[in-house]
Amino acid sequence: MKKEYGEHMLSLQEQDRERLAEELHDNIISQLNIIRLTINEKKPEELNVDLKRSMQMIRELSHNLTPPDLNEIDLAELIADYLVPINKNIEVIFHHLTIEIAISNPVKLNIFRIIQELITNILKHAEATRVDVSLRISLNYLMLTIEDNGRGFIIGNHSGGIGLRNVHSRAQKIKAIYKLKTKPEKGTKFIACMAIQ
Repeated sequence: MKKEYGEHMLSLQEQDRERLAEELHDNIISQLNIIRLTINEKKPEELNVDLKRSMQMIRELSHNLTPPDLNEIDLAELIADYLVPINKNIEVIFHHLTIEIAISNPVKLNIFRIIQELITNILKHAEATRVDVSLRISLNYLMLTIEDNGRGFIIGNHSGGIGLRNVHSRAQKIKAIYKLKTKPEKGTKFIACMAIQ
């Protein structure tokens, strides 16, 4: 069991490294390259805006990689804090109906990382204007729903993406079952449910 857990952790770390490499290559390096190529054509104020945008992207990436202090915050607060800056890019509605019940740190962290993966995917690919995040915690179960009004996709064409593989690994780790419903031009809905022991 310990060996399996160790292998699973290594697999997740490897996927996180792949995602970091992808983020650095696709977003930050390409943004800095554009600045380098247009440095002689732009005014100082425009360059300043471009550099600030790059710095913000690096800050967000760093924040996403740093585990939050899970002992000090409950899951609903953790999610709400994460979604506040996202609201600048897209309308985010967060509903939560929770009871006072202890949620283990591994469950908190994996639910949080699943939300990060899905929100990142929405911002990068969905062309959505709104995302609804819902968290329900009862005595027996935890249910998470994330729904956007974006362009959707055909699941078979995207099943190999790093983000969705990470979601699958993290859901397995906390024994959550999940469903992804999407169709082109019909948005995407993710529902995950897990028993609380």
